[in-house]
Amino acid sequence: MDGAPRHEAARQFLVETVKNGHQLGIAVQTLHEQIHFCTDARRFEKPLSMDEAIGCSRSLWDASEVVRLSPSAAVFHRTLELLSTLKLGRKRILDTALAATLEACAVERLATFNNQDFEIFGFLEVVVPEDVH
Repeated sequence: MDGAPRHEAARQFLVETVKNGHQLGIAVQTLHEQIHFCTDARRFEKPLSMDEAIGCSRSLWDASEVVRLSPSAAVFHRTLELLSTLKLGRKRILDTALAATLEACAVERLATFNNQDFEIFGFLEVVVPEDVH
């Protein structure tokens, strides 16, 4: 996407991950956030339209290389447990729900540029795509 400074690092990381025989998992929450992010005129000079962002998310969700990760009913209670145990506030709810979804789906490694938001979850290995060679 034009204007996304880390796009190339993310793309290269994904290509290398697949090339090395690893699967790519994507959580439904991530695609919701992608739609929100890519349509934000405050972040991009030329943001995607809603239809473009929806199409992009749909393509990612339907890609043959992707394992689709959806929260189960148990994720709600695990999210609340993590929020309480780790003493996290209201601005951490969505990240915590994503972490709980990944844990429930047996995902052990998370690639993100927001590593500081996920390092608190001891069950996840957090990787920053631009730091991987």
